[in-house]
Amino acid sequence: MSRPLLSALRRPLPHLSRPNPLSLRQPQISAIRHASTTPSTPRRFVSSTLFIAGGVLLIAYYYDSRSLLHEHVVMPLVRLGLDPEQGHKLAVRLLSLDKWARPRDIGVEDAGLQTELLGQKITNPVGIAAGFDKDADAIDGLFDLGFGYVEVGSVTPEPQSGNPKPRFFRLEEDAAAINRYGFNSLGHGHTLAKLRARLVAFAQSHPSLFPSPLPLNPLPPSGIPRSLRPGQLLAVNLGKNKVSAAESNEDYIKGVKLLGPYADVIVINVSSPNTPGLRALQGKEILKNLLSDVVNERNNLKNNDGLPKIAVKVASDLSEDELADVAYAVRSSGVEGVIVSNTTVRREELSLTSTKQNEVGGLSGKPLFPYALDSIKTLRPLLPPSIPLIGCGGVSTGEDALKMARAGASLVQLYTSFGYRGVGTPRLIKDEITSSLKTSQSRWLGEVGKDYSNGQMGWDENRLKRESENVRKEAESLGDLLRHISEKESMADLIGRAEAALGRKSSSAEQTQGDGARDNLAGSATGQVQGEDAAQGLVESGAGADVQRIQQPDSQVEQARLIDSAPSTTRPASSIQDALTSTPESIDLTPRVVVVEHPPIPEPRVEQGEDEWVQSVRSGQRRLV
Repeated sequence: MSRPLLSALRRPLPHLSRPNPLSLRQPQISAIRHASTTPSTPRRFVSSTLFIAGGVLLIAYYYDSRSLLHEHVVMPLVRLGLDPEQGHKLAVRLLSLDKWARPRDIGVEDAGLQTELLGQKITNPVGIAAGFDKDADAIDGLFDLGFGYVEVGSVTPEPQSGNPKPRFFRLEEDAAAINRYGFNSLGHGHTLAKLRARLVAFAQSHPSLFPSPLPLNPLPPSGIPRSLRPGQLLAVNLGKNKVSAAESNEDYIKGVKLLGPYADVIVINVSSPNTPGLRALQGKEILKNLLSDVVNERNNLKNNDGLPKIAVKVASDLSEDELADVAYAVRSSGVEGVIVSNTTVRREELSLTSTKQNEVGGLSGKPLFPYALDSIKTLRPLLPPSIPLIGCGGVSTGEDALKMARAGASLVQLYTSFGYRGVGTPRLIKDEITSSLKTSQSRWLGEVGKDYSNGQMGWDENRLKRESENVRKEAESLGDLLRHISEKESMADLIGRAEAALGRKSSSAEQTQGDGARDNLAGSATGQVQGEDAAQGLVESGAGADVQRIQQPDSQVEQARLIDSAPSTTRPASSIQDALTSTPESIDLTPRVVVVEHPPIPEPRVEQGEDEWVQSVRSGQRRLV
């Protein structure tokens, strides 16, 4: 077939080659593909990798308590969006989550941070103070943040809601806080349940340390702290219900009996300013009796692995004399430790700038630090080195912690700085301490008590004995003075009553005065002969004695006149008071004999005609009966 024929066959038929009107109205648009939207495999890989890496990095930042995320992002957002108490509750709730969901300290403890407290070694000297975890909900979360010492509470025997809200205030300009929580607590029962649940969980993961089957109420095993973490200690802070009697110690005794077996340390809180009458328990004898009762109850606990230590928490508002009373109570009762200090009620001397500075309650934070430090310096020399101090109040840097250590604190506690800086605070402070110790080539234990030169942190038992003796002598002198004043007042009262009685009887005395004088004169007359015989006997027996002779007056009236007109060297007292207060004059006690010479008795007149018997009667030789 020829080529023209083939070409004709390939041509379209005429009726098929007419244009379609629809195709003229809707022109064909070809798809255009851009290179930038092509889902290439390398590009997908890079984007997925960046997303996963960002997520991992964010999670790592969350888990690492040292990350700046917590201090500079999370904490400012919390302060911006929540009030102080809500932020506090959120932090406790976060730290009470399961281990996989909460941040932790992933740093390594330096060996130079190791310290000793109450006979046990601790990996680091940084603790958390009571008041943060009030109901023992976040014990393990706090330990995971790197605290060497965790103190929960204060815990009251019965649940109580505390003071009305608002009751927690931030003073951000002063790096401080004021709270008046008032011992809000879920009670001993809740805390005991938390401690037991924690112990049961530990027993399930360490069955070899517990008897089998596990008792209904197991106790911590021997050989490890009751914190269940070697190198870390758990303390329970005991408070008092508001409705309890002020003079009763029963609330503290209940806490020791119920919670003591599950704690390494029991803290007696007598210094909170938010419970009426509580700070009055810091008095010398009252505190001694309280601590003695607590120690006795602790000694009665049955525990195969030793007994919890007892510490007392006092305020920095105490004077030097009041701190001396605390030291006396601690030494006398057998308490093993002291925490210095609680919040302060000071305001004017703190130079605060916040508008909330006048809120009622206890102030904590940076302004409290110098007062807490001074209290440690005052109290440390008054206690033997065997009784450690725990410094608390305004610690916000590693240098603050070292200052307290040099003043005699074996360990420090954080509270307000932890609330401002976040979960990384313990690690940051430990790193600052480590850096300072390495610079000075020292260790924490070498810094404790460094401000004292005698190696006993100022404790001098002989000095204490001398001071005690001086105090005893002063007390005796004061007692003598008080007795003298009392006797003088009693004598003055007696004199007043006597003078009043004499004044009432003066008229009757004047009426009987004349009769008394006449009786005296009559008595003198009747005793004249007997006095003469007595005088003669004295003359005969008084060899060497001075004898005075006076002429007897002719009449008894003249004798009374001479006695009244005799010169007197002593002015008579105008009152009993004058007589008691006048200076006594010396009296010559040399024996003297006074012989009264009577005029010669005339011879009796003898009447003629009288017989001998009548004459003898008349002459006085015979008495007529």
